[in-house]
Amino acid sequence: MIRLLYVSQAASGITEEQVKDILKSAQRQNPTTGLTGVLVHGGGLFMQVLEGPEQAVLRQYVKIMDDRRHSDCQILHISPANDRIFEKWSMGIIQSDPMQFQHIAELRARRLEAVLTKTFTETMREFARTLLLGSNLPLQ
Repeated sequence: MIRLLYVSQAASGITEEQVKDILKSAQRQNPTTGLTGVLVHGGGLFMQVLEGPEQAVLRQYVKIMDDRRHSDCQILHISPANDRIFEKWSMGIIQSDPMQFQHIAELRARRLEAVLTKTFTETMREFARTLLLGSNLPLQ
């Protein structure tokens, strides 16, 4: 199993309805491929964590790169994972500028370097805590 974190530039004029469509599609398709994760949207950016079987995560990321609702996809971190942090969410969502999360700026600045696993794991746990506290966007 692997965990992948990427950031991308949201398309100009993206609507809440389009973000809702992304979420619904992921929630519908991810259980069949064994994927879980979180989508963070705000400040003109998307950031998404995908976790699951290596081939499923990589196939999904390739599909995501072709989506015209965003551009300039950049993998910030990818690593093996022994367990899931987002096991409760086929896809959760957080409405917030991703750069407001404590560790994201460091991950983005060091994306071409080896990043400490602890920094990455703490970032993922911060997302999970945010989801558990109900700070996610209620897109139903």
